[in-house]
Amino acid sequence: MFGLKQAKILSQIEKAKQQHTLVEVYVKKQTGEFEVGYPIVSDHRWLIIATVNAQGQFAGYTLFALKRIKRVRSTTPYLKIITTYQDFFKAHEQYDPFQLSEKETTISQWSKQLLPKLFAALTKERAYITIAGRFDITPVDQVVAATAHHFTCLPFDPLTYQHGEPVILAYKDISFLQFWDSADLLYQQTSEKLSEKI
Repeated sequence: MFGLKQAKILSQIEKAKQQHTLVEVYVKKQTGEFEVGYPIVSDHRWLIIATVNAQGQFAGYTLFALKRIKRVRSTTPYLKIITTYQDFFKAHEQYDPFQLSEKETTISQWSKQLLPKLFAALTKERAYITIAGRFDITPVDQVVAATAHHFTCLPFDPLTYQHGEPVILAYKDISFLQFWDSADLLYQQTSEKLSEKI
């Protein structure tokens, strides 16, 4: 059920989208942690932001289930610091070294059928994504491979660079998902280099 609080959050997101301003997104059951980025696509179920890291650099994309979001903030002291960092990196042409922002146009076209189109694109590219189901955020060493209707969560062992046994998670259980980010590129590069040596 779409409640009054969710409507307020969605209104804040829409305003930030129109003004192209940074936001802090807080997820339920997390204490003090949040993601920072520019809202790109949102509806009554999902939000995708173009994420920036703690140094203000473009870092990829994060999807949230709207029902898992407890608060969205903008014009905070922290965001002012991040904006200053961004100005520095843009001035030195280091804001988006992996050209991840080029994916934003594609994402913006997914306003309808957002999740199926996202997973279809990730499957086609054999992309890695970081996922959290229910109310939990998974550790950094989790990667998944998508299918059309569900996706497979593959635990990734950073010591052996091997995948564990898959776990199926339905759309309704998604709370937080990171994709097309610099960590994904590094996972892919590492996987390709190791495959060449075997």
